[in-house]
Amino acid sequence: MKDPFVKVSEVLTLTRQLLAVDTIDPPGNEEKAAMIVARALAAEGIGHSFQSIAPRRTNLIARLKGTGERPALSMSAHFDTIGVDPDSWTRNAFAGEIENGRLYGRGSTDMKGGIAAMTMAAIEIKRAGTPLKGDLVLHFTAAENSSLLGAKALVSEGHLEGVGALLNSEPSSMRLFVSEKGTVWIRATARGDTGHSAFRDGETGDRGNAIVRLARFIDRIHDLDLKAPPHRHLKPPTINPGMISGGLSTPLTPPRAVCDIDVRLVPGLTPEAVLKAFEAVAGPDISLTILDSKPPVDTPDEHPFVQLCLSALRHETGYAGTPEGVPYYSDCAVIAPVLNLPMVIIGPGEVGHSGRPDEYCEIEKLEASVRVYRTIAERYLA
Repeated sequence: MKDPFVKVSEVLTLTRQLLAVDTIDPPGNEEKAAMIVARALAAEGIGHSFQSIAPRRTNLIARLKGTGERPALSMSAHFDTIGVDPDSWTRNAFAGEIENGRLYGRGSTDMKGGIAAMTMAAIEIKRAGTPLKGDLVLHFTAAENSSLLGAKALVSEGHLEGVGALLNSEPSSMRLFVSEKGTVWIRATARGDTGHSAFRDGETGDRGNAIVRLARFIDRIHDLDLKAPPHRHLKPPTINPGMISGGLSTPLTPPRAVCDIDVRLVPGLTPEAVLKAFEAVAGPDISLTILDSKPPVDTPDEHPFVQLCLSALRHETGYAGTPEGVPYYSDCAVIAPVLNLPMVIIGPGEVGHSGRPDEYCEIEKLEASVRVYRTIAERYLA
C-alpha cells in the first residue's frame, strides 16, 4: 500500500530500498543492504570500503575527505534488525508501505531510516561542495544485535582513528540523547540432586530440586537494590531474568537449571558490583558467571559537541527539549568509551518501537533528520 499524496523524497526512496532487504539477525545478510548504500554513494563519487566480519555480514565505511585541520565526525548506524513474527503484523514487513505520514517496515525505526538519512546528509554535502576541515565518515555496521560484533571489528581494525565525535541515529523520536545504559549478562546455574521425585516424599525445603533453587534465587534478585548511584538522565538499573532452562524429564528431580539474566547498568555501577550483589544472595547451590557486558555511555550536557548538536536540532526542527538518556545500549558502547569520544544520539525512529509489530517511522521526522545531520556535520567540520 502506498499513499499517492506523499511526495517521494530521496531519503524515503533509499529507506524503502533498505526495508526490502531482510537483514534479520541472525543470520543478518547485511551485505545486501550495504551494497544498496554503496551504490547510492558511488553514484555521487563518495568513496567507500567494506569490512567483512562473517560470510555475508559486512560493515560499510564511507568517507568525505576534509583538509585534516579538524578531527573527523563519525555518523554511526547498523544494518541488522530484530526478527519478525508474521502472525503479529498486519502489513508486509518488507514492503515499505506508506500510510498517514508513516513508513512501515522492519527496520524503519531501528534503524534503516537513520542509515538512509545519514547517507543522504553526506550526499547533500558532497553535492553542495561544502569545504570540510575534517573528514565526515559513515560507519554502518553488521551484527549490532549479535553483541555489537560489527562495531567491535571497526574499533579493533582502526577504522575510527582520527574521529573526534560520534553521532548515532538509533531511535530517539528526534530527541537528543547523551546517555545510554550499559548491560551485563549473568548466567546463574543451580545444582540439584538427581533422583526420582517419587522417592522424595517426606522431604522438606527445596527437596534437592535445581529448578526450585533457581526460582527462589530469581525471586530474591528480581527487585534487588543494587545500590547504584543516581543519574541525572537514567533511571535505576533493571534486572531481567530473560531465559531459563533445566530438568531431564517430568518425573525426575532436576539436577541442573540455568537462567540468563540481563542487568541494565548506569554510570558508576560495574558488572563486578552486580556479580558481588548476586553472590551475596545466591546461596551454596547457585554459581554465577558473567557472559558479556557493555559499559554505559555518558556525555556531559555542557560538552561542546552536545551543545552543537542541540543547536542544530533546534534550528532545523524547533526542538524545545534538553539532553536526555535512554535505557537501551548501542554500537556507541564499544566505540565511545574505548576512544574517549563524545556521543550524541539523534534518530528519526520512534523510541520504544524497536522490534514491535507494524514498526514504523514518521516520514516528517525521517526527512527532518537529513537536515539535522547535514547541519551538525557542516558546523562541526566546515
